[in-house]
Amino acid sequence: AGTIGGIVVNPRLRARHLPFPIASAERDAWLACMRMALDDVKAPAALVEPLMEAFFGTADWMRNRPD
Repeated sequence: AGTIGGIVVNPRLRARHLPFPIASAERDAWLACMRMALDDVKAPAALVEPLMEAFFGTADWMRNRPD
């Protein structure tokens, strides 16, 4: 397993997503969903920013198509 932003990531995660086109728009849509999920569960404010930073790192790494 590798790490992205200090989070352990399954080494096959990116490979499993290669059949799906992921550019910045898809990354940003996924990040918006994750932010809504954190808001829905009323995640503590102190956790939201570090989680979003980690999510961004992973989501950006998953991009497999140019913008």
